[in-house]
Amino acid sequence: MMSVFSSDGHYEYMPPQSIAVYAGFWARVWAALIDHFFLFVAESVLAGICAPKLAIDWQATPSGTEATNIVNVAWTSGYQHSSLLYPHIQGNLPTWAETLMAVLIPAYFILFQSSRMRATPGKRVLGLEITTLSGEQISILRAAVRFVIKAGISIPFLCIGVLIIPFTRRKQALHDLVAGTLVIKRDKIAHFSQY
Repeated sequence: MMSVFSSDGHYEYMPPQSIAVYAGFWARVWAALIDHFFLFVAESVLAGICAPKLAIDWQATPSGTEATNIVNVAWTSGYQHSSLLYPHIQGNLPTWAETLMAVLIPAYFILFQSSRMRATPGKRVLGLEITTLSGEQISILRAAVRFVIKAGISIPFLCIGVLIIPFTRRKQALHDLVAGTLVIKRDKIAHFSQY
């Protein structure tokens, strides 16, 4: 604590102010890669459970200009047929499984970021945390806004919403600026006395 003179000439004690260290561009990229790996594993397991049995069906190769080189080889080798049979794997995920997988990704980001963890598992591994501008836990609504802006604008448009991170004062991406969030290094909060 630090003592300062108040307006009436007495000493006052000022509590230390927490100053956050903002997460930089590369730390956030690595966290995103870890998150995408976790999602890939989850989606692969879900697809393995939900996928129907795969069937192998024999289909004829297309004829005419779409014919393959194999057909040409077969034709010149003395076969008089214009098409050959080749194995074709058939199998699609059911609609409910595709819907479940489409819901999994937004839920992963929104629920983890608005939880007490304040971070996705990827950010948590790297010691990062998402907070409001005043350092509080973000709400589900704020996390949802953040995700929609990130998925709809920040990344699709040449990743420009992410590439601005090094150039903003508090290392915010476009989705952070819109949602009013910060990504900070959880273990590197410094305490400075307030004057």
